[in-house]
Amino acid sequence: MTMVPIEVQIKPFIFLILFISFLSLNIIYSKTNENLGNKREIHAFKGMLVSFMVYILEDLRLLFGDSFYSALPRPVVLFIMSTGFTSMSFACFFWFLHVRANLNRPSNFTKICSLNFWSVLIHIPLFLVLILLYTPLHVFVYELSGNGPVFKPMLSFILLMDYVYLIAATGISIHNRRLAKTRHEKKKYNSQIIFILFFTINGILIAFLLNLPAIELCVIPVVLKLFVELQDSQIYTDALTKLYNRRRMADFINEELATCSADDPLTIIMVDLDYFKSINDILGHDEGDKALVAISKAMRKILLPRNAVAARWGGDEFVIAGKDAELASEFRNLLSNALEDDKTLSYTPIFSTGTYICTSPATPFEQALSNADSALYKDKEERHKASGDFITRLNEIKKGS
Repeated sequence: MTMVPIEVQIKPFIFLILFISFLSLNIIYSKTNENLGNKREIHAFKGMLVSFMVYILEDLRLLFGDSFYSALPRPVVLFIMSTGFTSMSFACFFWFLHVRANLNRPSNFTKICSLNFWSVLIHIPLFLVLILLYTPLHVFVYELSGNGPVFKPMLSFILLMDYVYLIAATGISIHNRRLAKTRHEKKKYNSQIIFILFFTINGILIAFLLNLPAIELCVIPVVLKLFVELQDSQIYTDALTKLYNRRRMADFINEELATCSADDPLTIIMVDLDYFKSINDILGHDEGDKALVAISKAMRKILLPRNAVAARWGGDEFVIAGKDAELASEFRNLLSNALEDDKTLSYTPIFSTGTYICTSPATPFEQALSNADSALYKDKEERHKASGDFITRLNEIKKGS
């Protein structure tokens, strides 16, 4: 009886792994849209998926064994080999962009990072990889012999360039993890931090399983986990304002109530956008949405350096909660100033607030919110006694448009 070589026996399994991996990534790609996060974050995630899919296509060479290197013209083989290395470099690059899209930073730092200098700088490692792999310089990375590729010392430089992106992304995730204010955020950044281990394990597997689809075995569970976390993030985020939604804020307040005390009180502030109905009726619902987005951006801006979070509670109501000693006394002025600085609207939105400071963990969640809501109602009554000026301003804007 003729024995079938082990190399031939495992080829159907190699094909099955490659096929399932490619199909799975393709499905995830089709399900990934901008409803799952901000535009830059989603585009980078999809770029990483495409990079992995290209790598899988390159790994089809494993089905041909050593004959692959002699069956095709040398330039074609060199292109396919270089594309395999490049696809992983692109995956690292897009992972860095994905993490960078959620970098928590002050607005002045954002302006600095938007300069062309930084845009050029982050592309340099990828550019160096492309130069090495798609020019005659590739001989310093690998060469083709009769039995396959022979790797050279400059391959370590390619890996180093990949790790520049991975280490930078990990640093950003550690920074965001340190600033995270909720359990859900911390969980997300923890997953991002350990992502660098995925690439490290891949490198080790490739060294021992050179002729097997080792990376594909790791890619699918990691990508699935990241995709699920993107979906989970959407579940807890308001679609219009990108603030936390009612569900996430309720979880956050319940967690913080359990540990609040007289020395470490929890401040809960309810905010209502005044005359929201008038904005909709006079200027239209699109302007109403713009007003909600403007006040949301203003709240995110003033709360970024503080131990507090904001959520859209429903309609034109928002809730702010956190253990920040100065939050109750400074919030109204900070929000008013931030709205005055906003230039996206032709008027400055006005708002009412109601504050409750909880000092006992025995206080029920419903009672804490009810106390803040009662304070909001009283403030709103006072502010609506002089509504004429704001309504007049809205009518003037409508006539002038």
